[in-house]
Amino acid sequence: YKEANGHCRVPKRYEKNTKLGGWVRNMRSFYKNNDKKQDPVWKNRFAQLEAVGFELALKHGPASRHPSWQQRFEELCEYKEANGHCRVPKKYDKNKQLGYWVPVMRRYHKEPDKKQDPVWKK
Repeated sequence: YKEANGHCRVPKRYEKNTKLGGWVRNMRSFYKNNDKKQDPVWKNRFAQLEAVGFELALKHGPASRHPSWQQRFEELCEYKEANGHCRVPKKYDKNKQLGYWVPVMRRYHKEPDKKQDPVWKK
């Protein structure tokens, strides 16, 4: 996945390998579990993942405050991959939440008071 996409942020619903998105979610969940961090086997696994550029803890951007943000972002990346652009129709039948989310993100980008929020500066 990294070789083809340049990163390890696998979408939850990655069509080419449907189990990979779930596995990635599980690895991040395991990493949050403090007991696993102390286990030598898991320490080694986490180190291997980090060595290839895998982000075990996603704690930047709006995703940290809005859990569904990351999911929508991944869906937008999938949409762009399939369509070559990010102009998701407001009434996008295949994913109505994404059709609603994209204009909301554009509005946040345009609002001056949101730009002062450190989360939106990046």
